[in-house]
Amino acid sequence: MTGAAPSICKLARDKSGSDTPGIQRSAPALALEMVESAGEPGGVPAPPIPRLVFSQVIGDSFRYQCDLGAGIFSAQAMPMDFVLAPPNAPTWCRIDSRYRLRFLGIPQDLACRALGRDTRDPMDFGPLHGRQNRDPFITHTLETLWQELALEDETSQLFLESAVTSLLARLERLAEQRSRGRAPRGGLAAWQSSRVLDYMREHLSRPISLCELAELVQLSPCHFARAFHQSHGLPPHRYLTRLRLEKARALLAQTGLSVTEIATATGYSSQHLARRFQRYMGCTPSQYRRQMI
Repeated sequence: MTGAAPSICKLARDKSGSDTPGIQRSAPALALEMVESAGEPGGVPAPPIPRLVFSQVIGDSFRYQCDLGAGIFSAQAMPMDFVLAPPNAPTWCRIDSRYRLRFLGIPQDLACRALGRDTRDPMDFGPLHGRQNRDPFITHTLETLWQELALEDETSQLFLESAVTSLLARLERLAEQRSRGRAPRGGLAAWQSSRVLDYMREHLSRPISLCELAELVQLSPCHFARAFHQSHGLPPHRYLTRLRLEKARALLAQTGLSVTEIATATGYSSQHLARRFQRYMGCTPSQYRRQMI
C-alpha cells in the first residue's frame, strides 16, 4: 500500500474484529486503494482520512445508522448500495448485524485533479453524503476497478484514471439531480451572493480557491459550497467556469484580442481554453470568432 496518504485499511477489519482487512488491492502510482472486509455487529471504524470514500455493500442486507458529515441517517443496506464520505470528515457508523463491505478510497488530490477543481476543494457531493445510494453505472465501475486492481498491472494506470474520472463525473451528475429534487432551503444571503459573484468576475484571470470565496462571506468551505449550490444551482467551481467561458465568448465577439490574450484574461492556457470552450459552445474559439464576423 502506498504511504502517500492515510490508508483506507483504517476503515476495515476482518470477521474477528482485528485490524487486518480481508482483501487489499491498490495502485501505488495513483495512491488508489480498495479493501474488502467483514465484521460483526457494532461500531465500524470511521477515522477521518484525506480520501473520498465509497462504502459498498457486497454481502447480505443489514440495518445501520451513521453520520458521514452531512447529518445522521439510518437505512436498510441492500447489496450493491453505497454510501459516500467526503475527505477528512468526522464520521461514525453502527451496524446491527454481520456485514461485508467493500471500500474505495480516492485521494483528495486525485479527485480534485480529475474534476478540474482546486486542490483544497472539500469534494462535497451534497445530498449523496446524507443518504444510501444506488446507481447501476457506479456499481459497474466499482466492480471494474476491483477486478482491474487485482491484476497489479503497471500498464493499467491510464485505464484506472479514466474509470475514476468517470466515477467522479457520475457523482457530480447524481448530486445535481438529487439537489434539484429537494425543496430548496438555506442558501446564501443576497449580500453574500453579490460579494462572491463580484469577486469572481474581478479575478477571472487567476486561480480562485473555495476557501478564498468562503472567507469572503465568513462561512466554512463545506457550508459555503452547499449554500452557493442552493442559491445558484451549480457548485462554485462550475459557476466560475461558466463565468470564464462567457467572458471569453464576449471578448472573442467584441474585441480584437488574440486567443492567447483571451485565455490569459480568463485564467486559462490557450489549449485549456480551447478544450473548455469547445465543450461549452460546440466549436473552438477561432471557429466561434469566424462565425461572429
